[in-house]
Amino acid sequence: MRRRTLADRLAETISEMILAGTLSPGDVLPSEPDLAVQYGVSRAVVRDATRSLAARGLVDVRHGKGVFVTASQRRAFGDALLLSLRRAGATAWDLEEFEQLLFPSVIAHVASQATDEELAGIRNLAVAYLDRFGEATTASDGELPRDYPFAHVLHAIFEATHNEVMRQIGEQLVSLRRPREWLGFDATLCLEMDRRFLKALLDILDSRDPKTIPQRVSRLMKLPRPAIDAMRATPIGDVPRIDVSLPPAS
Repeated sequence: MRRRTLADRLAETISEMILAGTLSPGDVLPSEPDLAVQYGVSRAVVRDATRSLAARGLVDVRHGKGVFVTASQRRAFGDALLLSLRRAGATAWDLEEFEQLLFPSVIAHVASQATDEELAGIRNLAVAYLDRFGEATTASDGELPRDYPFAHVLHAIFEATHNEVMRQIGEQLVSLRRPREWLGFDATLCLEMDRRFLKALLDILDSRDPKTIPQRVSRLMKLPRPAIDAMRATPIGDVPRIDVSLPPAS
């Protein structure tokens, strides 16, 4: 096993301070000479420890200004996850299939844990999404808008789990999603499909019946075979183009 060096130990000490909140995002670390004196090590050790912290995304070295504690690493984690999945050849269906396994349990958990205010907030975001989608549809003469905020609804659902692991996993799942392009469907029909899906999902949440919810959500999330085939042929991170007029792939 590799022996822990002084730089490793110093990096771990500072890392624990960051994780415990003793050092907050935006805080600047003491200067290199001050850290050397404070911990009784050489400046070279401090420099190596700083490099290690920077490589882990915990600090940002700004030459001439200092070493700053970074904000949340969720965005960096999401970027790294997408890169890893792309290199592994993952598809949009890999993501969809995982969501179909996970989301029914998430909704059941939210139904039992969320406050009335949180459920009302999810409903308000769903209404705002449909309103914005409808306005964009009208303004674009049938072109499906790409920037509607369905992600806000999903974020609110994962937040309402009151589980930090689920919140962070949920954030990454949402960041990996791309809107589906249903060839042959105009934007009005796509809007109606989303309206029906969200109404059914909100009714399921309002039932607050975790015993029946997983099965109901699983049925709600089922996709036609052309959609599954298109997603299997689409690299993760790209927009699946689903032609419902084509026969399913053999």
